[in-house]
Amino acid sequence: MSFADAAAGRGKVVLGVDDQPENIMMLESILESQGFTFFGASSGMECLSLVQRVNPRLILLDVQMPLMDGYETCRRLRRIPEYRSIPVAFLTARKEVEDVRTGIAVGGNDFIVKPFDPVKLVNRVAHWTSRRVNAAA
Repeated sequence: MSFADAAAGRGKVVLGVDDQPENIMMLESILESQGFTFFGASSGMECLSLVQRVNPRLILLDVQMPLMDGYETCRRLRRIPEYRSIPVAFLTARKEVEDVRTGIAVGGNDFIVKPFDPVKLVNRVAHWTSRRVNAAA
């Protein structure tokens, strides 16, 4: 899918943000095999730049990244009115109760712990991408 198709809202577009290229490749493989269109970003700043071009229905956001962590990225997304309704699911190795609380407090909608079961990940992605479609209708 092209950026133009994504921006026009065609397809179930997921934006994954992780500073580890192998994690981006794994997400792309899993999600595209299930019919999702996947775009990857390697940093919070890249996410903020790419979100406008790809119009995602869901953002999968790692917490631990250099320069700007996932929490700050989510805070910044939530300050922009056009992006407030995009669900954000933190996808991270951090799993303490405080991590989950912080994720929700900054505007996250879900918290998926790595390592994750691919089937469960696809189910969560399907839930959030369908929810956005239903909410917009």
